[in-house]
Amino acid sequence: MTETQQLGGDVPVRQYEYEESLVLAADLGVTEASAEIVGDTVIVVAGDEQYDLTVPEGEDARAFIKNGVLTVEVSR
Repeated sequence: MTETQQLGGDVPVRQYEYEESLVLAADLGVTEASAEIVGDTVIVVAGDEQYDLTVPEGEDARAFIKNGVLTVEVSR
């Protein structure tokens, strides 16, 4: 596990590497948020705030938020 990026300057994004995928995870601390992937960027909207997160290269990526935790899965 490594910390690779920050959301909004104070939310660490953790990176987990597996054989067939790479997972980025960040605890947003809010339950009302949305995430969408556009190109190589995940756009996260939480309340009045918007954050951008660069997606590592891979074949297929999906992003979702459950219980305030942003998860981005990138297949290799």
